[in-house]
Amino acid sequence: MHSRLFVLIVMTIWILVRSGFALGQFQSNQSAPHIHVSLLSEHINLVQGTRSFIGVLLSPDPEWHTYWRNPGDSGEAPVINLSSNSNLIFGDIQWPLPQAIPVAHLVNYGYSGQILLMIPVSVPEQVSREQVHISAELSWLVCKEDCIPGYATLGIQLPVSETLASSGSASLFAETRKRLPKEQWLQGKFETNDETIVIELKRVINQTADNDFGADDWRLFPFRSDVVQHATTQQLIFANEVLRSVVAKSLYFDGQAETLQWLLSNGETGFYVSTNNNVTNVEASSTESHLTETNLGILLIMAFIGGLLLNLMPCVLPVLSIKALSLHTSQTGLSIKLAYLLGVLFCFNVFAIVIILLQAGGQQIGWGFQMQEPAVIIVLSFLFTFIALVLLDAFYVGSRFAGIGQSLISGNGWSSNFFTGVLAVVVASPCTAPFMAAALGVALVSEPPVTLLLFNALALGFALPLTLLFISKRFNRLMPQPGEWMNTFKRALAFPMLLTVAWLCWIYAGQTNLQAQFVLLIALISFCMSLWLSAQTSSKSIKAILAIVVLLCFSLPFYLTANMHPAQQKSAQITAHYMAYSADALARLRAQNSVVLVNMTADWCITCKVNEQVAFSDAEVKKLLRSERVTYMVGDWTNKNDAILTYLHQYERAGVPLYVIYAGEKSIQVLPQILTPNRVVTALNQAIKEISND
Repeated sequence: MHSRLFVLIVMTIWILVRSGFALGQFQSNQSAPHIHVSLLSEHINLVQGTRSFIGVLLSPDPEWHTYWRNPGDSGEAPVINLSSNSNLIFGDIQWPLPQAIPVAHLVNYGYSGQILLMIPVSVPEQVSREQVHISAELSWLVCKEDCIPGYATLGIQLPVSETLASSGSASLFAETRKRLPKEQWLQGKFETNDETIVIELKRVINQTADNDFGADDWRLFPFRSDVVQHATTQQLIFANEVLRSVVAKSLYFDGQAETLQWLLSNGETGFYVSTNNNVTNVEASSTESHLTETNLGILLIMAFIGGLLLNLMPCVLPVLSIKALSLHTSQTGLSIKLAYLLGVLFCFNVFAIVIILLQAGGQQIGWGFQMQEPAVIIVLSFLFTFIALVLLDAFYVGSRFAGIGQSLISGNGWSSNFFTGVLAVVVASPCTAPFMAAALGVALVSEPPVTLLLFNALALGFALPLTLLFISKRFNRLMPQPGEWMNTFKRALAFPMLLTVAWLCWIYAGQTNLQAQFVLLIALISFCMSLWLSAQTSSKSIKAILAIVVLLCFSLPFYLTANMHPAQQKSAQITAHYMAYSADALARLRAQNSVVLVNMTADWCITCKVNEQVAFSDAEVKKLLRSERVTYMVGDWTNKNDAILTYLHQYERAGVPLYVIYAGEKSIQVLPQILTPNRVVTALNQAIKEISND
């Protein structure tokens, strides 16, 4: 009984194996979720000393897709590992022309619908078996909005004969060959700059005479996934037998590659392209120079507009208003009227030269760097307090301090105009106005001539409004007629000055601690009282004592600051659920496929604080930032921090604010400098959705 059962089992297995070979003599297939895969042969047999083709047929469901050798922003290319029971030699996959597949804000490269991946098979002169079994270990990813990985082992058995005979799948192989790129490779060169990759191909017209390379549907597909930003528009220009393309460079590509390979395709025709990194070539250099000049022109315009907008900063307006009040009484020469412009140019160029020298010495410096020094904050606090006292007429007209106050910014001489320009730049420097971010980012990582050009464009934009009031009678007529209102307005300007002092004291607390802030406030009040008492007495001895008190008030905060450790980070306390910025922590969170919002801020950044009050205090934003799906990371640049400056330079920024949202390692969104709650919520939800689709 047992022997009969054993024989029956063996016969059943033999019948199944024979049936499998009979059914799968020419193909083997398998169904998986949303896809059917098959292993095919172009011929029903193999011939010694010849080459044949086998292929893996991927047939996804409608609206689902598979991927090319470079999947683009996301996805994974199919993997095919072939083996046989004989000494066959297998070649590389012959990839048909792919298409760009938009998915949300990403672009993938792949195939919608059925696709055959052909692989050449070389048969040696001596084949050890009459029947050759070929097996294929496959893995793939099929995607719609979500993605499903798949695995299969397929096999076919082919006899070895004297002549080749086509199989029923031969027509499919023939159709696939029409979708392959041309066999001849095109040769070219590439160059990289901060934002783009420039590709140039010469004498392609003879090989592609029937094709219009100026058409919009031509596209460069890189073999590597980390070279370009796949979702951006490519610029292709074909003229004088030369094709040039400008492609946005990926943030992950450092330009360090000797050769880059591409596919140039319009969906119907394609050419493989090999480009060498040839930065010494004269024509390539001229192309890059042209692009650099174009980009530099745009950046100069942005810097000029950003300088104009700096005039609207709340700590700058009082200074400029004081100077504007003196214009009706100013009957001066052109040189005095231009002193304000010279003061602005002087201050911006001093900043630029200091930055260049410090960077040459190995220091990392960003815009507003002087506001990271407590000593600068102390000096500005006393200066603005002094100006407020002058505006309030706290001194008699004949007082020495009153004369100094008048000549400081509200006088009509060359020095007062010059100093107004210097002071306005100093108090405006913590701000990064719209249009300034990109220009400053380039300025602080460029060669000295470019840095100086961009800083001077900023200076001209910043100085333009008040300079026009100085030199143009037409603009001067826009000012109201003089009268008693001017004295009232002058005194009213003291209060914005005092608000600026309060802001500076708050910055000082962030740089030191609350005890040091209290000492600074006491010193400022004592400073005010001493100056006021000095104006009330005519006794020289009392004035001398009060002068010593003034010096002590001024010196005490410096002494305390020099003998204490910097305070810990205090920024972004408006949303308590956050972690301090760390490059390692950010890399770890991205590798874990987390959504991360990075907020680079500083206590002295007015725009940062406005965004924290308007956007980050919103209930829906807070809810998202406190959720388990999002990590909120804050970098506090109130004090000098090289790690934060390095991060800013990665995004070509010279200062804060900077807001970046990461969807794991899939995508990066850089938010605008002026935020709204809706903008933050939309960007976070988009990143969460992108992560959830995996």
